[in-house]
Formats: sequence, C-alpha cells, structure tokens
Amino acid sequence: MPAMEPTNKLSSEQEEYRICAKPYVFYRIILDRTGARLMTATAHEDSGEYKAFEDQEALLAATAQILGDYEMGFLRKKDHAGRPYLETRVSPDAQHLIQVATTALDRMNFEDVLVLALREMKALHEEFAIDDGGGDVYLSDGMWVTADGRVVER
Repeated sequence: MPAMEPTNKLSSEQEEYRICAKPYVFYRIILDRTGARLMTATAHEDSGEYKAFEDQEALLAATAQILGDYEMGFLRKKDHAGRPYLETRVSPDAQHLIQVATTALDRMNFEDVLVLALREMKALHEEFAIDDGGGDVYLSDGMWVTADGRVVER
C-alpha cells in the first residue's frame, strides 16, 4: 500500500519524503523554508530500494487529473535529465497526500491494498447514496464515507 517515508534523495539540507508502494516510488514531498511541494518522481532511489514507476505518462496524466479534481494548481517541469514531472504546493498533511496518491494510483489501475480499499469505499458510497448529489453517506457510530472514498468521523 502507498506509504509516506522519509528520504534524502535530492538533498540532505531539507526535509524530504517519498510516497511509494513496493517496488515503485511515485511522489516526492519537499519541506523547506518556502513550504511543502509535491512532485511526481522521475528517478529511482539511490539505494535501489524503489524504482521510478515505468509508465511516467500515466503517472503524469493521473496526477494532473487528481490535482485538477482537488482544484490544486501545478507546474509542468523537467528534471536535470530532461524528464517531465509535475510539481504543486501542498499542505504537509500526510493523510491528504496519501489520499491524493492513492486516488492517482486508482486512476492508473495500479493494484495495491489501499487502492483496492479506496475502490471499495467508493462503491459503498455509490451503493448507499440516496441521490447523485455526491453528499456524504452515514455508515455508523459517527463515521461517514465521502464520494471520493474517504472515511471521516463527525
């Protein structure tokens, strides 16, 4: 399942994380004095533990769609080797970042436990929604499921 882990791929002078699911790294998160940025990963980890996702075009397309859905602006850039990637400013909220990544992996039909769980929660919402308005659906004990598959407590 996608996990957010610390890394120092780009620099040891800033706080960095990766969002990955064995054997791939999908995203990098950089926290520095200007805030937090999320980027699609273009290169393998130096340790060899994770490799860059092979279908970069699918990752870029899915990420652009998700960022658009969340109304998050982004820039298209190229790394030092000329490989395209997307970058956006984000809140360093790990749960939200994992949700964004999981939704993108779902759009790419990447098979992963968390992605499968997200699909199930979306199906549950669709099954119990009383209309097509996209409102949250009450499950039980103060728990609700949103149209995008998140479970929230109220």
